[in-house]
Amino acid sequence: MPINPASIRRPASPAAKTYTPPNGMKYKVKDGDSWVSLAASRGISAWDLVRYNYPGLPTDVRVAATEVNWYLQEYVGCTKLTPNQRNYAFSSSATPGEVWLPNPAAAAPVTPDEAARNLVLATLRDPVVQRMNFGVGRIFIRAKDYENVAKAIEGGFIKVKMNPSLGHIAMYYWANPDNRIEVSPTTGAALIIHECTHAIFDVRMIATHVDETEGMAYVAQALYGLLKNGPTARYIVSSDPLHPISWASWQFIFDESTRLATTLLNTHRVTDDDAALLHWAIKHANIYQSRAASDQAEVNDGVGDAFYNSL
Repeated sequence: MPINPASIRRPASPAAKTYTPPNGMKYKVKDGDSWVSLAASRGISAWDLVRYNYPGLPTDVRVAATEVNWYLQEYVGCTKLTPNQRNYAFSSSATPGEVWLPNPAAAAPVTPDEAARNLVLATLRDPVVQRMNFGVGRIFIRAKDYENVAKAIEGGFIKVKMNPSLGHIAMYYWANPDNRIEVSPTTGAALIIHECTHAIFDVRMIATHVDETEGMAYVAQALYGLLKNGPTARYIVSSDPLHPISWASWQFIFDESTRLATTLLNTHRVTDDDAALLHWAIKHANIYQSRAASDQAEVNDGVGDAFYNSL
């Protein structure tokens, strides 16, 4: 199926197909690669890498994205699309399938924590995050809130650590002064958004109960996935005969967060009644049961007065 015609545009003056960036090396893309992951490997942002390959792109990232799709089609030979058919995706089958990466020898070494920091910042500044303005019940999150988390990271008020033992997940720890996000090399962008939503509660010092805290994060995770990739196949939770209520709760968490995120694509806010099943499921899922049983408000303590004074 061809790319959505509104998502591709030939640049007025395309960079030459033979253009060679300074201090660069050719890289053959493969399945699972993305501008975000390749840029993180070089300690730069995704858009810095895109503009490194294709100079002269417009400053408006939405317009620039349509021209990048033209380059990926005409120069890289991409044929596979994201599920929403709005962007080309890197794949091993692309011919010639080559982009340029800055030569590692020309760049300062990147520590694991710096790579983690770059990955989180690149995710927070993904263009789709600029469209994430949504509310569930009494709480409304703006795209600007994610940018404030990025600023808190850049200012050193929130630390980012690499923790390979996390597997595919991420964690946010809110205890000031050691506010930190931990990720692993295989943490996906949607899960980074989930944890950065917790960081938003901390930055804004919002007191919540566990069903609100986690419910908002799961909806944010699902909304990011829909905006980034479009609808995908239903996620099926493996059965757990020993804990049937918890198993059913986990299935409801993923089903309901996806349903609510789909609604939020058009309405930007859902009510507490709309989210009632999601909130029930969170309180009955195994890892959240003890937090729910306490029935205590979870009070985030912020990230320090110096950060708020810097805004």
